[in-house]
Amino acid sequence: MRLTHCVPLFLFAVSVSFFCGCGKGNETVAAHSAAKPSDPPPDHIVAKVNGTPLTWAEMEKRAMGYLKDDVEVNHLVIPSNRMDEAKEYFRRRSINAFVFKTVMMDEAIKTGIRLTEADRQQSLNSLARSLKARNWTTNDFFQKGPQGPELMRREFEDGMIIDKLLAVHVRNTLKIDDKEITDAISLINATNGVKRAKLEDVRKQLLAGADFAGVARNVSECPSAKKEGDLGEFPRGKMLKEFEDAAFSQKVGEIGPVIETRFGYHIIKVTAHAAAKAATASTPALPETVRASHILLKKVAVDRKRIADTILRAKYNKGVEQYFAELKSKARIECYLYKDMKF
Repeated sequence: MRLTHCVPLFLFAVSVSFFCGCGKGNETVAAHSAAKPSDPPPDHIVAKVNGTPLTWAEMEKRAMGYLKDDVEVNHLVIPSNRMDEAKEYFRRRSINAFVFKTVMMDEAIKTGIRLTEADRQQSLNSLARSLKARNWTTNDFFQKGPQGPELMRREFEDGMIIDKLLAVHVRNTLKIDDKEITDAISLINATNGVKRAKLEDVRKQLLAGADFAGVARNVSECPSAKKEGDLGEFPRGKMLKEFEDAAFSQKVGEIGPVIETRFGYHIIKVTAHAAAKAATASTPALPETVRASHILLKKVAVDRKRIADTILRAKYNKGVEQYFAELKSKARIECYLYKDMKF
């Protein structure tokens, strides 16, 4: 089993977040509070990797592109009095991205990695699938991307090369055996068992007189917790069968037993039950309905393929981290703008 092809540009974002030193992607904007330096000339060199320079203009274009994308797509909110701080954060992120890309591209060139048209088509197909959530086409991606069309296309091309390099040295070397999957399933089942046991204890508290609404608000993992567990009124055919069978068979006001659905473990309390009404000359027929509240503790589904993919993804991330660390240790990396950055 192997990982499917990755979208190169998104690979950059993940890799930069995990594998670079000071200025990592998972830091908050507030992490760097150094005073804003005076803007140097556009051709001023801010960093070098193996002699390849990064100019102020190149860094700034990428950094402000990242900032713009986070604001417009990820809805990042930056107070006006923190804007300079935010720019410093994204400048550091831009330098980290430059280091990762340059180290990887140097190795790809050294090892003779070449792209085929099949590689390009596969990457574009993967990109198209990933963009559906934004309702974007691949052309939208290049035209509306944070770096501008020309740089976005160049970055995407470079990303494909890096992805192919990582396929050879990391992805295609990964293996997974049945024992790893079985062990993961055992851990999931144990975790699910703990959740069910916890809900059985919650039910005992309810039977002893605890307030259902308050417990639902504090314990339930369903969005209905905000409504104290209330799911409203519903007829048959609107809920999962296991949930529906339990709800329509319970007495009003009764604390039901813990039941299991594909979402997890539930305790149901029916608050109203209306019988079906036949149609009359002036009114339509009305179905039988109940109004119910519930407390939900979610379970993790046991899906062998998803579990295998998760294990492989973790191995891939670790493999890329190790491979990049190996290449980075042989590279000459210099940062003139931020002396505290470690690579």
